[in-house]
Amino acid sequence: MTFASLASSSKGNAYVVSDGDTTLLLECGLTFKELQKRLGYQVSGLTACLVSHEHQDHAKAAAQLLKHGVPVYMSYGTAAAHKDAMDAARIMRAGEALRFGALTVMPFRTFHNTEEPLGFLIGDGRTGERLLFAVDTANLGVRADRLTYIAVECNYEAALLEYSDRLTVALKERIRHSHFELSDVIRWLHKQDLSGVLTIYLLHLSAAHSRAAAWEARFRQEFPGINIVICKE
Repeated sequence: MTFASLASSSKGNAYVVSDGDTTLLLECGLTFKELQKRLGYQVSGLTACLVSHEHQDHAKAAAQLLKHGVPVYMSYGTAAAHKDAMDAARIMRAGEALRFGALTVMPFRTFHNTEEPLGFLIGDGRTGERLLFAVDTANLGVRADRLTYIAVECNYEAALLEYSDRLTVALKERIRHSHFELSDVIRWLHKQDLSGVLTIYLLHLSAAHSRAAAWEARFRQEFPGINIVICKE
C-alpha cells in the first residue's frame, strides 16, 4: 500500500492511497483542473474518492469527479451540507465497512465543526498493511492496532495560536475546537499501538501557527525509529 499527498493545507487537501490495482483519492479540495494536473491526468484511474466533510478545501471537486464518472463517497451529513447537489454521491456511515478490490475502508467519526465528519481506517487484505487517516478534527477517540501508516492532522501549536495578533478571540476558539493541536496529537499517538508503524504523516499544518522543522525534530525524538513525513502544500 502506498500513501501520497497531493495537497495538504487550508488551500486544499488531496491524498492518494493505492495497492497497485485499486486507487482511492482521499479528499478532493482542489479545483478539478488542478486535481487532474496533480494526478498526472489519470482521473479515470481512480477507483473512488472518499470525502471526510463538506468544507471546500476538502470537497471542492466532488461534483466534477461525479460528472467524470468517479464514485464519490461521503456521509449523509456531508452530502446534505455540500454547496453542490450531491444526489449522485454514495453514502457511507461510521462503523460500516466498504470494500474496494483488496482494500477495506472502515469510516469512523471525527470531531470538527461540520455535520458528520469522518476519518478512515484502510486495510490491504493482501499485505496486511493498515493506514489510519484523519484530518480536520479537534481530537480522536479511535484506537487501532496493527497499524502500518498513520496520516493525521497536526494543525497548530497552542502557544503560536495564543500569541497571534492576526486572529480574533472568536476565531482562535473556533480553531481550538475544530483542529488537532501539536501536543494533543502526540498524546493521542502515544496511546496507539505503534509497534508496526513505519511512517507517520503529519497533515494540514497551519501556515501561521506551525513550525515544520521543529515539529519534525520533536516527532523524531518522541517516536524513534518511525519515519516522520511533513505533508506540504
